[in-house]
Amino acid sequence: MDATTRGLAVGLEIDGDGAHPAAWRYAAHPPDELLTPARLAGTGHRAEAAGYTFVTLDDRAGADPGAGVAGRFDPVTAAAFLSAHTSAPGLVPVVPTAHAEPFHVSNQLSGLDHGSAGRAGWLAVGGESPERSAAYAVRHESAPAVLAGETGDVVRAARWLWDSWQDDAIIADEATGRFLDADRVHHVDFRGRTFSVRGPALVPRPPQGQVPVFAPAGTLAPDLVDVGIVTAPDVDGLLAADPGAARSLAEIEIVLDTPDAPAADRLAALDRHARWPAGRRLRHVGDADGLVALLRTLAARFDAVRLLPAVLDVDGAVLAGRVLPALGSLLHRPVPGATLRDAFGLPRPAGRFDPAGQQAAPSDRAS
Repeated sequence: MDATTRGLAVGLEIDGDGAHPAAWRYAAHPPDELLTPARLAGTGHRAEAAGYTFVTLDDRAGADPGAGVAGRFDPVTAAAFLSAHTSAPGLVPVVPTAHAEPFHVSNQLSGLDHGSAGRAGWLAVGGESPERSAAYAVRHESAPAVLAGETGDVVRAARWLWDSWQDDAIIADEATGRFLDADRVHHVDFRGRTFSVRGPALVPRPPQGQVPVFAPAGTLAPDLVDVGIVTAPDVDGLLAADPGAARSLAEIEIVLDTPDAPAADRLAALDRHARWPAGRRLRHVGDADGLVALLRTLAARFDAVRLLPAVLDVDGAVLAGRVLPALGSLLHRPVPGATLRDAFGLPRPAGRFDPAGQQAAPSDRAS
């Protein structure tokens, strides 16, 4: 699909001070204000005012402590905080599946969806590092094939737990004093490759039915992912890639011209403090008009893009002032009351325990 009819969903990564490891040196605030409620709320307010469809929050538990500013908020906690300080953009925290407790992850994301009135998403990533293993007090590293299988199991278990409460399970009848219909809350006995989960969930079914799952292309089976994330170092690679999902998203790192300095000079100055090597993502280093043209090109192929600015305060100001306004009607601006599924044109799925949608036992599907 493409964004020509529904509009291009534009997301912004807002973790920390930016994607460049030296971003903190050019932030518009003192370093000790990064981990404050005021800074986080202000970032959310600016993203909403600019018209971003959604924001993402990276997880730094597995990062090298010596790379830039190591301190970060937990992404789900930060997203929950932003749910009370924004009303329209989707909130998509990164939650890695390696070492995660699937039962708790499912409940956390369901709670985020309730707290944000249907604006939650989940950027699910697999893999691990020595730093992530240490953060979770795990003394071993699993084989890549085991981790890949575990990623699918974690997402599948979460989806079953989200459905363990039927939509009409809560009765809340004051006259009879009956709050819950226990027959509409279902036991889940999920057996994966490396873990098992017994339900039901602690939280009623999310407002969206299922929290939309974002995942790198090829890492999950098509029935487990809603938005496939495509990365490539060039435009041709992006356009040729298969997202492996109903909806597609392209990632772009950005360094933009400002009134004070060309983008190339800004990047060189940042790299003198700490290099930001080119990686698997497309990187735009240049002016706002060039980025607008790139986004229009990608909109013919993708439903969404996720922008990772080198310095959030600096590049974010150019994005809000020159890039997003220039997209005009192509930009999908969220409105209060709409869900993240609405923004991507994703239908709300029926619960699998509803009479019309019952499926095989989860232990059978995990094999």
